[in-house]
Amino acid sequence: MTKLLVSKDNPNGHTLEAVFRMIRGDILKRCNDMQDDHNPEIQEVMANNMYILGLMEQIIAHAEASSVVMRRIYGKNQG
Repeated sequence: MTKLLVSKDNPNGHTLEAVFRMIRGDILKRCNDMQDDHNPEIQEVMANNMYILGLMEQIIAHAEASSVVMRRIYGKNQG
């Protein structure tokens, strides 16, 4: 049984893409808080976060595609 994600046993769970969108939002908020700090270490973290955000867009797209397939198979969200 999943604790976080929607499944047959957890119909009120989150979809994978919803979880990744929440994480993306948190990263964006953190980056916004750091944007004016010119400390080299902070800038390195910002660069890493920008890279991660690019990957998150790909991850969300794949998760959405999987949800479409799962809805087609099961007729509702199954993760």
